[in-house]
Amino acid sequence: MVTELEEHITKTGLQAIKSIKVENGPQQYVDELLDIHRKFSDLIKETFRDDPAFISALDKACTTIVNYRQDPRRSSKSPELLAKYCDSILKKSTKNLSDVELDEKLSDIIIIFKYIDDKDIFQKFYSKMLAKRLIHTLSVSMDAEEGMISRLKHACGYEYTNKLHRMFTDISISSDLNSSFNDFLSNADVSLGVGFTLFVLQSGAWPLGQTSISPLSIPQELVKSVQMFEQFYNGRFNGRKLTWLQHLSTGEVKVSYLKRPYFITVTTYQMAVILLYNEKTSLHFSDILEQTQLIDKELVRTLQSLADVRLITISEGDDPMACTYSLNLDFSSKRTKLKVTAAVQRETPQDTEQTLLSVDDDRKMYLQAAIVRIMKSRKVLKHNSLMQEVISQSSARFTPSVAMIKKCIEALIDKQYIERREGSKDEYTYMA
Repeated sequence: MVTELEEHITKTGLQAIKSIKVENGPQQYVDELLDIHRKFSDLIKETFRDDPAFISALDKACTTIVNYRQDPRRSSKSPELLAKYCDSILKKSTKNLSDVELDEKLSDIIIIFKYIDDKDIFQKFYSKMLAKRLIHTLSVSMDAEEGMISRLKHACGYEYTNKLHRMFTDISISSDLNSSFNDFLSNADVSLGVGFTLFVLQSGAWPLGQTSISPLSIPQELVKSVQMFEQFYNGRFNGRKLTWLQHLSTGEVKVSYLKRPYFITVTTYQMAVILLYNEKTSLHFSDILEQTQLIDKELVRTLQSLADVRLITISEGDDPMACTYSLNLDFSSKRTKLKVTAAVQRETPQDTEQTLLSVDDDRKMYLQAAIVRIMKSRKVLKHNSLMQEVISQSSARFTPSVAMIKKCIEALIDKQYIERREGSKDEYTYMA
């Protein structure tokens, strides 16, 4: 009966999730998994009085369903979809839940999370989305965010949530830094002429890739603020290096040339472009490119976002790099406070691919560290014993493939951490 039940739950569950279209979003996927778990949990409780053998059958079936791979060569979609589901309920929106409902949803998420094999993929997607929520202040409540992290910590241990905790610490430290910076300015009797606040984030804790960042010539209006903060920060912390992430920054610009003033929230890239129109009402693409120093692709995207809200107009032509961009002197809007979207760009398939590739790199480093730890304590070990120990140490985060472990062993032999034992084909020795 136990085997029959396990097969029945697996079959029912796989039918349910195979019929879901991934583009319908994570909501339906997670709800379906929870319905299956709830339905069969109730059945086991009422019919089998929570007999451990049947509960174990439910757990095995749910593990199979949650880790189902449509493409055997790729990892399961569950970690990514569950992270996106978390993002949807923890982000501010028009349909925000009450505190009690939110708490229930977070508890439900952990039910599914415990069945996921690739917990490191979930962590990667979750930390990227948490970073966006914290930087752009999109979190529905900081208590809910901390509640979710403590649940993950309870399920996987401190090491798993260490970076997430550090992200929170950075946000609270940044508010103290801003206060100290304002005191520093008042003591030096310096006025910046603009309101200026910022987050100082540890590069090791935040998943903010710096590969595709465009350079930017900081607008003259902000140069003083940047210089003063660097002077303040370098005087306070010796040896730390600041890297400005302008692509994540936003600001508010007051538009005064129209019949009524407007306050527009824009990205720093958009601000750099808009401020050029203080001097002229019409500029060619090449002029804007030269003055902002943005890369072509980024500038085209920025100008298009401003044209979409009709702040600027584009001269006719197929090539955006050969057009002239003029200030729209007839701009009007019912609202006096506007936001030009593009601050938080949508996740593209390329971003998802990039995230999965970085998970692969992290796994290799994790496995190499595990092999070195095991070999350091055991000194000499047979190949099969080493494989088993590595798999058991990694199982809490992910299930490593045998091929990946073998590659990591070869890499450590090349790096001279371990060597093959003389006179034996399948034994390794630790090299101190």
